[in-house]
Amino acid sequence: MKETELYDPVKIYLESLGYTVKAEVGPVDVFAMKNERTIAVELKTQMSLKLIYQAIERQKICDDVYIAIPKSAMKSHQINYRSFMLLLRRLSIGLMMVSHDQITVLLDPSEYNLNASKSRNKKKHIKLIDEFNNRKNNLNVGGTKGQTLTLYREKAILIAQTLKLGILSPKSIKQITKVEETASILQKNYYGWFKRVSRGQYELTEKGRSENQESGI
Repeated sequence: MKETELYDPVKIYLESLGYTVKAEVGPVDVFAMKNERTIAVELKTQMSLKLIYQAIERQKICDDVYIAIPKSAMKSHQINYRSFMLLLRRLSIGLMMVSHDQITVLLDPSEYNLNASKSRNKKKHIKLIDEFNNRKNNLNVGGTKGQTLTLYREKAILIAQTLKLGILSPKSIKQITKVEETASILQKNYYGWFKRVSRGQYELTEKGRSENQESGI
C-alpha cells in the first residue's frame, strides 16, 4: 500500500467530522481545520522512528497530531505493538489504522498522565525497590545480555553454598542463610541445583556443584 492510497480514507474520515481537509500544506501530509482547531496527519506505510520524529515536529504547529498507517504495518509489528502504543500515549500522538478504505482510530492524542501510570504499576515499582534494597552484591554489568544475578538467584546461590556442607533440611538451611523462602526455592528447584534425597532432606546435584564452584557471592 502506497502513502498516497492512505490519503483519501483519512480525508473522508476527517471531513465526516466536519473538518476541511487539504494535502501537503507546508510540511504536513494532511492538514485539517474546523473553526480554529487544527489537525495534522502523517501518512506512512511502516512504523519507524523517523515517523515519530515527524509527528513531534507537527505538534509544534498543530493542536492535534495523528499518524496513519495501513493495517498490514500493524500486523508486521505485532510483537512491539504495546510498546509502540505506549510511546504514542507518552508523546500525545494519535494513531489511525487504514484498512480497505476504512479508518479505525486506535488512539486519540491526549495529555499523558504519568502519575496515573505509576499508580497502575505500583506493585512493579515496589518489587523493583525491593530487589535493589535486598541485593547484597553489585556484580552485574549494565547492558549485559543473558544471565544476570537477580535477588532470587542470589538466594539460591546462598542455599547451594550451604548445601556444600552436606545433606541438610530446609529448616537448617534457613537458620544458616536467613533466606525465608528456602523451602520454596528448594521445592521449585528452578536452576536444577537441588535434589531431595529423603523426606525433608536435600543435597546439591552435580549441576549445582559445578555452577556454584565460583559464585562470587
